[in-house]
Amino acid sequence: MKFLLFLSAECRNLEETVSVLKKSDHEVGLLLVQDGVYLLDRGCPEASNLKALSIPIFASQHHVEERGIGSRLITEAKLVDYSAMVDIMMEKYDKIITM
Repeated sequence: MKFLLFLSAECRNLEETVSVLKKSDHEVGLLLVQDGVYLLDRGCPEASNLKALSIPIFASQHHVEERGIGSRLITEAKLVDYSAMVDIMMEKYDKIITM
């Protein structure tokens, strides 16, 4: 099963959640929106942890631009617009976990 983690703010249990899902042989992706995009910023202490997760990371392009951190992203994330976010949530993943 494919799980999408939908994150709109900092989450202390992200690594644990990803680990449990991957151990159960599930595919996992991460969609960052609103203040969750700050996790990609090089000034965020948790940013390096995202790269270590080794999962696809998507981020709202609008929210990244709105916060002015587009040039500060340290983790490779696919920046997506609203229609792509809908497609990711509705077509690419079976379950969504909002954190």
